[in-house]
Formats: sequence, C-alpha cells, structure tokens
Amino acid sequence: MGGYGSGRSTGRPTVESALRLDIDWLKRMGAIVPGARTVSELRMQFYDDEIFVPCDAQVGDRWDSWLRLQYRIFDYWTGEPHDIDEKIYLAASERHFGGLRWWFVCPRENRRVRKLCLPLGARHFRSRGFYRLVYCSQREAVHDRAQRRARKLIHRLGGHWNDDQYPNKPPRMRWRTYNLIMDKIVAADRLADERIFALAARWSA
Repeated sequence: MGGYGSGRSTGRPTVESALRLDIDWLKRMGAIVPGARTVSELRMQFYDDEIFVPCDAQVGDRWDSWLRLQYRIFDYWTGEPHDIDEKIYLAASERHFGGLRWWFVCPRENRRVRKLCLPLGARHFRSRGFYRLVYCSQREAVHDRAQRRARKLIHRLGGHWNDDQYPNKPPRMRWRTYNLIMDKIVAADRLADERIFALAARWSA
C-alpha cells in the first residue's frame, strides 16, 4: 500500500472503508484481558488481502499497559512488503458504577480512542481523527440522510421502503412509540419530496 490515500477517487476516505480495531471487540475476542498477559492472532480481510496480526497484550497497570501488533502489509502500488512491529499503549478511565474502561492511546494524536483505523494506503493503525476519516453519512446530502433514516424506521416497523403504504403498528408496540416513529418517517418523506419538486422545477426551467 503506497502513500496514505493512494488509489482513492474523490473526497476524503471513509471510516467504513478502513480496517478497524475496536478495543471492546478485542476484549470479547480474548485478545485483551484486563489483569492478564495474553498472546493471540487476528485474521482480518482488507480488500483483496488477508492480514494476519499476531497480538501480544499486557493489561493491568493503568500507566504501563499496551497492545503489541505485528503484521506484514504490502505497498499499494509496488507490492513491496512492509513488516510492522508496533506497541500501542492503553489507558484506563473510571466507570461511574465501578471498574475500569480501557482505551487505545493514538500514537500520533496521544489521545484516548475506542477504535483505531487502517485506511487504504496507510501502514499503521491510528485514530480516525489523525487520518481525517469521515463517515459515509457525512457525505450525504440532507435529503439522502433523511431518506436513509426513513428506510431504517420503516424496516423497524416491519415494512418495506418500496411499499406504497406506510406499515401498520406492530402488535406489541405502544401507540405512542408507533406515532413518534411515523412522525419521523413523514418528516423524512417531506424532505425527499421537496428535493424532487426542486429538481422538477429546475428541469422545467
């Protein structure tokens, strides 16, 4: 993988297109165990490559906990292999009801984050802010976001976006909840209609 951002077309790269490490997911997988030293291996699919990431983690001391990542990644343009061996430090914060919540510390931004990202063209896992990644939804226009939100709400009611009628209230749903969801769906439809009317007026002009 070449310089960061190599191969992308237009606009900033998205979080969804990057390979991600979620510290809560690593805990569920047993790669990070608070109070223990663990050794494991992750297998992650990244575009056409499968990346094997041996992990060595030590989690206990709030001031000296870390996750060591070792993996081979290939240059996007030349195919040249690069062997990465990096230690990511971890930090802990107090939970309101006791216990600790663990975080990654981004090696470049030096701040706590729950997820680290490896976008196409990069070699190291860093925070979303360091790579200036955006979410797909941030690229959408207001009307597109409203329409996507309406699709989710209609699906929640058991309906389908292409149906001509709004879905009926599910049997076990409260009327208050149903009416609130319907208000959001109708508002989103109104935004979508405004866009259609605006485009139609532009074409007729």
